[in-house]
Amino acid sequence: MTQFVRSAVCIISIGLAFMGHMTAALAEAQIAIVDVQRVVNDSIIGKAAKSNLEEQISKAKLKLGGLKSEFEKQKAELDKQSAILSGSALEQRKEALSKKQVDFQRAYQDMQQELAKANEKEIGKVIKQVNEVVKELADSKGYTFVFEKDRQAVLFASSRIDITDQVISTLDKRKVDL
Repeated sequence: MTQFVRSAVCIISIGLAFMGHMTAALAEAQIAIVDVQRVVNDSIIGKAAKSNLEEQISKAKLKLGGLKSEFEKQKAELDKQSAILSGSALEQRKEALSKKQVDFQRAYQDMQQELAKANEKEIGKVIKQVNEVVKELADSKGYTFVFEKDRQAVLFASSRIDITDQVISTLDKRKVDL
């Protein structure tokens, strides 16, 4: 029994010592938080990236608008001429119009994929810059951990540890080409 008690006391002592070191290490840890979405929305490079995306979206809408109006024009013509066209001519025109509709849908899907890739690329460039700035700030200010402010991951964070404004300020001082 005494051997068991000695072993238990030894294990408990080691555990307490380990917890003491962990508590001391956590007490010395410097923690910060960054709202990356706000950095993207408020920083100069984030706004530039969004502007580039909006320009691409406008071009895509214009192109798709042209395709759609062309399709609708041909459909309206077919509706007007359907009474005077022969059966085979009417079928040919309907088939051509159906192909035009499929082409429009394919173009729409292609544009969505291109815009998603462009979004990923533009925002990816911004995120890369944000990560570099956060690392620099963490190194210079001695942060042990920097977390992304995310409602799913961080339930609460004091504004005292929020370095989002510092990240935005640092990014805005840089001359970064997107």
